[in-house]
Formats: sequence, C-alpha cells, structure tokens
Amino acid sequence: MNELVLTSEIENSIVSQLMNGTPLTKICKDKNSPSLSKVYKWIATNKDFADKILTARRIGAQTYLDQMIEELEAADNRNIQVVREKLHHYRWLASKLIGIYGDKQEIKTDSKIEITWNIPDVNTNTNTNVIDVSVSAEDNSLDSSVVRT
Repeated sequence: MNELVLTSEIENSIVSQLMNGTPLTKICKDKNSPSLSKVYKWIATNKDFADKILTARRIGAQTYLDQMIEELEAADNRNIQVVREKLHHYRWLASKLIGIYGDKQEIKTDSKIEITWNIPDVNTNTNTNVIDVSVSAEDNSLDSSVVRT
C-alpha cells in the first residue's frame, strides 16, 4: 500500500485553511485531505512543516479575534451571552498562541555596574582600582573582578 507523502500542495492547503481560522480537525474531515493522525505524524517528523503549522495557527487565532469583533458588533439581546462566551474562548486561545495577547509579562535586564576608587599603591605610580560587576537577570548570576590600573 502506498503511503501518503506530504507534498507542497497538501502543505499549502492545510496552512492556508489554518490561517483562515479553520480548525485542523475540520480540515482533516474533508475527503480530499489527509487524516488528522497523518498530519500529526508529519508535524512530528518534519520541523519545517511543524513551524509552518504553528505560524498558521497563530495567524488563525488572529482571524478568530477579527471574526469575534464582527460578531460582537452584530450581537443583540438574544445571542450576546453566546458571543461573549466565544470571545472569551478565542481570547484565551490567542493569549496562548500570540505573545502580545498573553498574560505573562517578561522583563529582561542586563546590568553592568562599575565601581571605581583611588587607593595609593606604594609599588607603582598608579592608584586606581576598578571592580567590574556584571549582573545577569537570565540566570541570576553575579560576576565580579578587580582590575588595578
């Protein structure tokens, strides 16, 4: 039996539909599409395809939010609760896939502090000691060294 191979046509079709907000489960239910398990196998074995799927899902999440804006504008008293619930779900999804909508804030700092003082050195004509202190926020490390000039 011939195994289905990932072609650029299949790849482009799946990625395009994901970017338009169609869930992968729905895409794979189409009779002309590969099965969901086959797509997951391709994702697991093909890093380039997996990256394209992730990017397409992020764009698709933005598409969901755009669609929800339209639904909110058209909402009335009869369907506002359903629209709010859908919006809540899509906002949560976007917060996980699109960094700018996330709840987690990440602050990266890298500080360098230089402390200088003068101490007369009797053996040489120099009189400056410099302590070089580097603080790294990524691994919470502190490095220091003394330089005599």
